[in-house]
Amino acid sequence: MVPIPKNGESKKGSRLPVTLLSGFLGSGKTTLLEKILTDPNHGFRIGVIVNDVGALNIDAALLSTHDVTRKEEQVVAMQNGCICCTLRGDLLEEVARLAEDKRVDYLVIESSGVSEPMQVAETFSEEFAEQSVAAGYGLEVDEENEMDKEQRLRLAQILKAGGLSKVARLDTCVTIVDAVNFMQDFATADMLKDRQEDVPDEDDRDISNLQVDQVEFADVVVINKCDLVSADDIDHIKGTIRNLNPVANIVTSVKASFDLNTILDTRMFSYEKAALSPGWLRSINEQINPETEEYGIGTFVYRSRRPFHPKRLWQMIRDVFIVIQTEYIDEEQDNQEGDGMDVDNADGDEEEEEDEGDDGEDEDQDADSEMEDEQPQLDTKARLASKLADKTFGPLLRSKGFLWLATRPLMFGEWSQAGVMLTISGGDLWRCEMPESELPKDPKVREAILRDFDGKWGDRRQEIVFIGQQMRNGGEARLRKALDSCLLDDAEFRDWERAMAAKNRQKVLDRLFGDGFEDWVVEVPHDHEDGEEHDHGPGQIHRYAVN
Repeated sequence: MVPIPKNGESKKGSRLPVTLLSGFLGSGKTTLLEKILTDPNHGFRIGVIVNDVGALNIDAALLSTHDVTRKEEQVVAMQNGCICCTLRGDLLEEVARLAEDKRVDYLVIESSGVSEPMQVAETFSEEFAEQSVAAGYGLEVDEENEMDKEQRLRLAQILKAGGLSKVARLDTCVTIVDAVNFMQDFATADMLKDRQEDVPDEDDRDISNLQVDQVEFADVVVINKCDLVSADDIDHIKGTIRNLNPVANIVTSVKASFDLNTILDTRMFSYEKAALSPGWLRSINEQINPETEEYGIGTFVYRSRRPFHPKRLWQMIRDVFIVIQTEYIDEEQDNQEGDGMDVDNADGDEEEEEDEGDDGEDEDQDADSEMEDEQPQLDTKARLASKLADKTFGPLLRSKGFLWLATRPLMFGEWSQAGVMLTISGGDLWRCEMPESELPKDPKVREAILRDFDGKWGDRRQEIVFIGQQMRNGGEARLRKALDSCLLDDAEFRDWERAMAAKNRQKVLDRLFGDGFEDWVVEVPHDHEDGEEHDHGPGQIHRYAVN
């Protein structure tokens, strides 16, 4: 047995080390916590913060029945909900208190089944220390805050001191997955509130994306309940996880039994590494394009220097994905609300719009209406069945990257898909639309950005990573063919290039191609050199919608 440290510090440092445990309800988190709390071999006095959505906090009650917990461990049951949302302030206070008391020398935080680990990790990251200090000074004088004054000032004091990064360090992010349900959760249309009680109505997260978030951000992924599935199933799950997160340590277990040294005091966590570790991002940055599949799961990067035709792209995705978009409502326009695929063009110059007359507007509205009319009535089960039956998109598990729409020359779009759920949203300005003075000063970062530039149209491009089954068995070829069919053809691209030279290019692009996707919004702290006026005051942030 390893001796328990007497000085209240970890074996390897003075700051309180923390393991963050994520995973869906039923994956085995509570069983793993029991193993940690009752195992004498790790040599730590363990503090546990239990977070679970639900008024009863059954997991905390269960843990409190263990003698070893009452005598040697410190368990804090948080009663008010999810760690990454309403409990951030409580989490700060509890961790700071445990670090100060020195009664424990290791902390395990069980995040709720609805947590996104990146949000929790930010609380511990040194990269966010400056923001913590600023937030502390702001909170100190924020008398309108809903917290009572005493709690507000306590929390402000913690933040002003630099936040949790000054007293605790995030050691390991662990995600535990249920081997029985893992692959099925890529083939579901369930939203979080469909499976779990006490989830707010406004919480519109879905199961597939939440599972991906938890796996992609983990240092260690534990595949639990392996006794309930076949060896081939386990290999299939491993292959999926390896493509989602190539650097994660994958551990298999039965009833959450495995060597706890793989998740305690590993010093594996790095915020920078975690932010760059998802398989889709590594595939883009490292030019990965493997010729073989691992356990039947493969990946490839789709790239093109042609924009997508919005209508053809919509026709491709409309029947096989539940498409999620963020609706932009211009608060300055009274009594106007977007609905579904409605679009409001706020990118053009007002005088030019008036000069164009009504004909252009009618054509825009016709194009939008045509796309809206073609959108099938949303039946989530039917849409899921349609995807699973589709030879091209059925085997697709995950895809993410950047897209270029013909009607949106200033901004890149963000494409993020998990299972049947596809989110399309606005990203930021293409770097070629930014003044050179606004590019990062770091030579290596600037060089990496400029490598994406190619010819007249700069860094505009399609760049999407696809992860799925059957990739080397025709799957990649089918996906490439489907995506290629959405690109502008030669004649359309010539029209696009001519439109880009027009004074009122946005109007011309809209007439040529139509666009029924929701507006994208970006905040830009500079004037554009694109021939279109924007009234910026000194240092102002200008929000505008681009369609």
